[in-house]
Amino acid sequence: MRWNLSEVASAGFRVNSFYHSPWHKFPAHDRHPDDMDTVALSTSWNVISRVEGRFQLFQNELRADKVKVSNLRRLCVNGVPEEKDQQGLRAVVWKVLLGLLPPEKEEWEDVLKKKRAEYRSFCQELIIDPKKDENGEPIEPVRPAGETTSAESDPANISTALDVTHEDHPLSLGSDSRWNAYFKDTDVKEQIDRDVMRTHPDMLFFSGDGEEAARHREDLKRALFIFAKLNPGITYVQGLNEIYAPLYYVFSKDPDKGAAAHAEADAFFCFILLLGEFRDHFVKQLDNSQIGIKATIQRFSQLLKRNDEELWRHLEYESKVDPQYYSFRWITLLLTQEFNFADVLRLWDTLIAAPGSRLDFLLKACVAMLMHVRSELLDGDFSKNIKLLQSFPSIDVIVIIQAALEMEM
Repeated sequence: MRWNLSEVASAGFRVNSFYHSPWHKFPAHDRHPDDMDTVALSTSWNVISRVEGRFQLFQNELRADKVKVSNLRRLCVNGVPEEKDQQGLRAVVWKVLLGLLPPEKEEWEDVLKKKRAEYRSFCQELIIDPKKDENGEPIEPVRPAGETTSAESDPANISTALDVTHEDHPLSLGSDSRWNAYFKDTDVKEQIDRDVMRTHPDMLFFSGDGEEAARHREDLKRALFIFAKLNPGITYVQGLNEIYAPLYYVFSKDPDKGAAAHAEADAFFCFILLLGEFRDHFVKQLDNSQIGIKATIQRFSQLLKRNDEELWRHLEYESKVDPQYYSFRWITLLLTQEFNFADVLRLWDTLIAAPGSRLDFLLKACVAMLMHVRSELLDGDFSKNIKLLQSFPSIDVIVIIQAALEMEM
């Protein structure tokens, strides 16, 4: 099975510049079939919200032979404990809730082994060296009968055009030319490289000068390139590095060195699983459809209207702020650019575990952000409000999460 997006998603991603119900009620359809008879957790949610004991609650769920996914969601929606000695918990929880790991723990080792091997095969197959064949063996030049070798005819021992076939010539535009494919890949790699080099420049993990940070950047580049190759109708879109980065960071920080060593592969599959839920936002052909990005932004606008009509009217009619001017980036990049990195991880705990639709939670979080700066927006005109919304002020992410969880769609 190829880990690409659906055919409709492969029609083409949009290229854009990104740099300049009450929460405890889970719908029945959101539960794993075997969880339908799960007895509600006896501990009150006030107790669960305390740091003390919450780690043990997560551990209890993960110790079971078969993880109760609905219970794990209930815990994760309120955040994963982040004490230093508990690092690694978030990595496992995210892998389960995103669907990389099945509920049956006995299958985890085999599933991970298979996926990691699959990722290695992708890298071997899709990263082209034009001087080697598909099996990784050096390509022997095919020469017309009677021709001398380059060593015999060229004093500088420089290969001539006769050292390669027509299809293997660096200037060949043939569809079967490895050189042609290599040069096309180079364009994609350069775009990915530019984005990766500016991924969280304030974090040494991504931007440091040492070997470890350099390795992290290479991992990001390779994973995003493999994604582009598996999805030729999409290739790479600026900003996808910001969605892959949190997954890779969390998995790299797993204290289990064996698991951390495979952070690139594990993050790759979780990236595809997460991105698949928002894929329609990136398909240009769907822009004007009921499932495209414009329809989602309209849903966002109507959600604001239902929750705060005065603010909605002021923004869209009085100050003439089109929600596309700011919400496009919020929605497509899953709010990764609006909060510091630690807060993004906390926000994603709830996003990944969100009851019902992850998109619904994302839209509610966006509305909660507007309502949090309500007074400033009501006092502002077009230029002031655009500046505020395109460079959102530092706020307590927990306040936004709680407001979003309590908001009705």
